[in-house]
Amino acid sequence: MSTPHPAVVPMPQALKLLARGVDTLATPLALTLGPSKGFVINERTPREIELLTDSYTIARRVIRVPGRGHNLGAMLLRKMAVELHASLGDGVATATVMVQAMLCEALRLIAAGVNPALLTRGMRLAGEAADAALLAQARPLDGEDELVALATSVTGDPQLGTILGQMFDVMGEHATVITQDLPREGLDYEYIKGGKWDGYIPVRQLIPEGMVSLVLQNPLFVLADEDLTSVEQVQPLLELALAQPGRPPLLLVARSISGAALTMLTANHVRGVLTIGMFVLSSGPDQIHDDLEDLAALTGGECLSPVVGTHIGMFQPHHFGRAGQVVLSANSLTIAGGTGAQAAIQQRVARVRAELKHVSRAEDSSWKFLRVRLARLTGGIGVLKLGAATEHELEIKKAQITRTLLVLESAYEGGLVPGGGTAFLACLPAMPGARLVCQQLDETFGLAIVEAALKAPFLQIVCNHGEIHPPLALDTVLRAGPGYGFDALRGDFVRMDERHILDCLATARGVLDAAISTASMLITTDTLVFTT
Repeated sequence: MSTPHPAVVPMPQALKLLARGVDTLATPLALTLGPSKGFVINERTPREIELLTDSYTIARRVIRVPGRGHNLGAMLLRKMAVELHASLGDGVATATVMVQAMLCEALRLIAAGVNPALLTRGMRLAGEAADAALLAQARPLDGEDELVALATSVTGDPQLGTILGQMFDVMGEHATVITQDLPREGLDYEYIKGGKWDGYIPVRQLIPEGMVSLVLQNPLFVLADEDLTSVEQVQPLLELALAQPGRPPLLLVARSISGAALTMLTANHVRGVLTIGMFVLSSGPDQIHDDLEDLAALTGGECLSPVVGTHIGMFQPHHFGRAGQVVLSANSLTIAGGTGAQAAIQQRVARVRAELKHVSRAEDSSWKFLRVRLARLTGGIGVLKLGAATEHELEIKKAQITRTLLVLESAYEGGLVPGGGTAFLACLPAMPGARLVCQQLDETFGLAIVEAALKAPFLQIVCNHGEIHPPLALDTVLRAGPGYGFDALRGDFVRMDERHILDCLATARGVLDAAISTASMLITTDTLVFTT
């Protein structure tokens, strides 16, 4: 057997190979920027044609492109797309065209002898200046119309966008939306009192294979402000639950669940003796008791805790809490339809509001924790019911909803900036100031690279529209001033705020950072080594 020999590809040939791979994947992704007409893929046979308008879905479908150097560039871009989608839910196409623009400029400059390391240092300086300019443009979210417009731009579906925007307007910034399948095509929604808590499931076997969550209908709650570790602690709970009419599911929420207790509960669940859910709250040590007491108020149960002189060994049937539905995912607990008495809930609400009066926004962690508690106790849950003609169509709608929820939450947290690439154009005046910080000439070329990237999303949107020369459109909006852009749906130049063409500040900042980081990594790649 012959020993593989490494094939070494040095800079700048390495960068050229990577850039070609980036271009290969970026071309279909860029077509989705703006009001997209979609990208047709043909995966198996001429009869299996699919129209995709979501850049992340396209990126995820691409497993490999021809050519090892090309493939590496494409896969680095794909990695950026996956990470952006997971953290922001949007912005994949925007970041893609930015990376593509930066590589195009970098290839030309490096071929002319510019130092790649100094080039990327200048890019970082430009990124910091642009980030500050984005922050300066941000403003708070203002009403239902903007929520609907934002949701519609993410989903590409006016009906779904309208419903999601309205639900967030009703429930506020800590809104929790869960989905339920309809047995027919269509959309419907309702509001149910409840809340959502962060934490984790102590053992993955609780969730059915192939699923991302465990749904419990009408479960019994056991709330324990202590560590459950022994069989003696949990066996009486199982016996009490099994004695209940109809053997409803059992959910245990505690500070921790481990050891023999975890083994016994898991075994009973897996064997089908009783459907059992377990959840450990991720609240801080000083906050878990408050969260458990809130759960008790919402479900009509009682939290057994050494803090109030009780323990799990004292549990009785009247201590069980109850709710209509519980959804357990890997990192969250969602409760809908708790049976707690309204008087007990209002008492908790009054206590939280009283605490809020003595906490300023400057005490960020305390203020945020109290606000989240208040939302859980008063805001409730939105249930979005949807059906589709096929299972695949239903999956696409659910993915759209997940992305939109991330974007709407980000909009509340960070505010909004003008959309359609306009916010990035408004960062261009910050570049001369960044040049003053540059210590070497090659660093200033890095600023020029970022300037090209800031223009790229706007130019691509106009290009996708197809009826106006992109450089002419760019000149028009730059002369019109900050806040003006191109409405690709109607084909005219307007103030973006007036048409509710908006982006989340968090998305814009995340996109800029991801694009500069990815481009910098590609630009500073000196050598590719392949085994042959």
